Amino acid sequence: MITLLEPLVGPFAVSIFAIGIIAAGVSSQFPNVLLLPWLLCDYTQSERNMTLTKYRILVLVISLMGLVVPIFGMRPVLVLIVSQALQSVVLPLTIGCILYLGNRKDLMREFKNKMTMNIVLGILLALSTFTTYKGVIGVIEKLGDLFG
Repeated sequence: MITLLEPLVGPFAVSIFAIGIIAAGVSSQFPNVLLLPWLLCDYTQSERNMTLTKYRILVLVISLMGLVVPIFGMRPVLVLIVSQALQSVVLPLTIGCILYLGNRKDLMREFKNKMTMNIVLGILLALSTFTTYKGVIGVIEKLGDLFG
């Protein structure tokens, strides 16, 4: 990836790439570590008090998961690519849940999905499922090349 930057920025390519990776990690660290505690608060219908010991421990454990790469000697760029490819699994699940919940008359009442919305969500579900399939197959092939 660095070689793609070299024609534009020359010897600064490594520095710019490193800054980009660090910025991506830091910018997503805070929402990622807070996601599970917030979901638990929403599920239990409790206040989002992140100063509670149980949430601090949970945030610490999630933050320490970032040490998996250096502890096990994994290649950071490969881990980054694999994690991004596997995140594509979330989108079809989300769209499927929206389709399911949006069509429940007992839940949505007069706001139940209309036919147009179902068609659009169906198209998005098909496209996102295809993207997920390609991402997962790509990860499997890449891991096969590394370990096979």
